[in-house]
Amino acid sequence: MLPANAGYVTFCREVLSSSPLRGQHDLRLKTGESPIQTNCDILIAGGGLVGLSLALLLSGAGRRIRIVDRAPVDEAAAPDERHLALSEVSCRTLEGLGVLQALGADAESIRGIHVSSAGEFGVARWLAAERGYPRFGMVAPARKLLAQMKKTLLTRPDIELIAPAGVEDVLADARAVQAAVDKSATRTPVRAPLLVVADGAESSLRTAAGIDAERHDYGRTAICCVVATERPHEGIAYERFTRGGPVAMLPQPRGQSGSIFIVDTQTAGALMQLSGRDYLDQLQRAFGYRLGRLRTAGTRVCYPLRRVVARALCAPRQVLIGNAAQALHPVGAQGFNLGLRDAAALAQRVRAAWAAGQDIGHVGLLTEYAESRRGDRNATAGLSHTLAMATTLDSPAAGWVRSLAIIAADRFEPLAEHLLLGGMGFRGATSDAARGLT
Repeated sequence: MLPANAGYVTFCREVLSSSPLRGQHDLRLKTGESPIQTNCDILIAGGGLVGLSLALLLSGAGRRIRIVDRAPVDEAAAPDERHLALSEVSCRTLEGLGVLQALGADAESIRGIHVSSAGEFGVARWLAAERGYPRFGMVAPARKLLAQMKKTLLTRPDIELIAPAGVEDVLADARAVQAAVDKSATRTPVRAPLLVVADGAESSLRTAAGIDAERHDYGRTAICCVVATERPHEGIAYERFTRGGPVAMLPQPRGQSGSIFIVDTQTAGALMQLSGRDYLDQLQRAFGYRLGRLRTAGTRVCYPLRRVVARALCAPRQVLIGNAAQALHPVGAQGFNLGLRDAAALAQRVRAAWAAGQDIGHVGLLTEYAESRRGDRNATAGLSHTLAMATTLDSPAAGWVRSLAIIAADRFEPLAEHLLLGGMGFRGATSDAARGLT
């Protein structure tokens, strides 16, 4: 289970009592106080997929939204071969923003899911059409999705993107958060009712806010690349568990698949040094021949796998979302989907508070947000960690357990439906954004 956030008020007091600035500010809001002048109505630190999604979800409310990101806006990005398996809830949210459909032929529907375990019995197969769904979700290249979000964002007059720049020297007082925006060695003060921390798993702002994180290094690395296959994928997403780690093949347009090959970190280094043909041979040996022969492989990029889960979601006038709140193992493909649900849930509360003339940085609102996210975080992060640890067990008994679990998921309908709905993002209350009510 993840740490609860019920003690948020106590946490705020502890942070202030241990601060060298204690006594200089009071978190209590006084009744009848008039609003202060601020530089923006909400400040977002981090212009990745989740931070940009939040800004777009808040756009149109007649407020000033400012995003500060360390990556240059128009710089050619480093190679990013991640292919995101978007849940149905994520698809609906991104379609509501006009982002997903703008990708056109670069996105592919997931019309089926196939789960197996190498050298062990048991296979689970689910087809969306047989269950009355048009799809389980979609696959989109992370790099192109980010570029489309930035393109959309730059058309919104109420959103200001400052990059490359960083947010530093954060100080919360009773009515706003003060910080400095550092851009090209020039520091500009900024003041806003709320700072949203979306600066990634190794968030410096999370640390500065006094929020600790639970960490686990899996000792594994994910190697990602696009592969062309002999047989058409027919919209099927494959997940195959092996003794070395899971292998995923995600359907892509033009007969290609996005491969994710998870191995121990030492092996990953050797695989990255192989020629394209030799690498394909290793990937083929792990995945098998369900898609026929693997013909070609694109650029390979590797990502070390760690679990980083914040022990709280809030600090005075600050809230964590996305990887700053929780960075998960990619098995089950729920990391970005969970982060997008964070953004949608927070946007819904912030927009409601703005409409009611309320303070969006008030401890009560942030506590309610943190409590509302607890169940989804616990279920998603818990399942991700359990699956990740289960794939590292290498014994006959572990193989039997894996096989029986796969068979149960395939044959026991209530379990199958529970897993599929959870994978599609339907955990707890569905956000207004996913229901087209933004």
